[in-house]
Amino acid sequence: NTQLVRRSGSSQVSTNAVSPDVMKSSGKSIQGQLTNILNNQREILSTVKLVRKEVNDLQKEFDKRKEESHEPISVPNRIRTAVKEYFASGEDIELNWDYQKRYYDDVNAEMTEFIKRKVKGVAPDVSNEVLDAAVKRYFPSKKEGANRKSKNKDTLHKQRQARKRRKKKVRRRLLSTEKKTNWPQEKREAVSKLLKSKMSHKLMSSDEEGDDGFITHPYSWESETWRNIKSSLDKTYLKNCPPRSARLLQKRTKGSIKEQDKPDVDEEFNWIFD
Repeated sequence: NTQLVRRSGSSQVSTNAVSPDVMKSSGKSIQGQLTNILNNQREILSTVKLVRKEVNDLQKEFDKRKEESHEPISVPNRIRTAVKEYFASGEDIELNWDYQKRYYDDVNAEMTEFIKRKVKGVAPDVSNEVLDAAVKRYFPSKKEGANRKSKNKDTLHKQRQARKRRKKKVRRRLLSTEKKTNWPQEKREAVSKLLKSKMSHKLMSSDEEGDDGFITHPYSWESETWRNIKSSLDKTYLKNCPPRSARLLQKRTKGSIKEQDKPDVDEEFNWIFD
């Protein structure tokens, strides 16, 4: 009996000894482990986000280099014109592009797909590659236009672009003058001297943007001789330039006469006047 009492007492003492402190210590230990696990998970998630960002950056760089390495796709004028027309049609039904995004992003998908679907309807023979290129090239032009309008620089930009086009005309025509071997030497020299003068770009015809390339407006003061010379030089340039360069020259159609006072030129160049 004495032994039983002792054993019973011993057992009771042992049970009372582990109850409060050990349980409390055990709880703290588990809580600490959970905290460590959560911290580890946060580190893992942070690392995953960083890796994803690096992968996205690498993909963008890869796509950029891939695009740069490809030969430019030739887009026919009729497809360029159709893209412009159906973009305007999309705006009429309140579709639009968000220029803070890319043309193929979800927010722009409705307008982009509308344009492609409509163009395919009138030009079923056009390949998806050419159609994508046409829309892709039109998007930045609209974006730049929207930015210019927001900064009230649209008029100034048009004036600068018109001046650049006139100067390009001078360079092309001067180059063609050297190839006009069927002209008398005196005529070649007179035309060449005029085109080399500082004010020559002001004598070039005025252009305005149309639905299909540019519309050229001859000046009211031009003589028939001067107009024929310009036309002949343009034909010579197109005949002798590489096919790819010829494709880059947008189609130009002749428009109405633009009324303008005669420019001031040296007396030797009066033959350009009517």
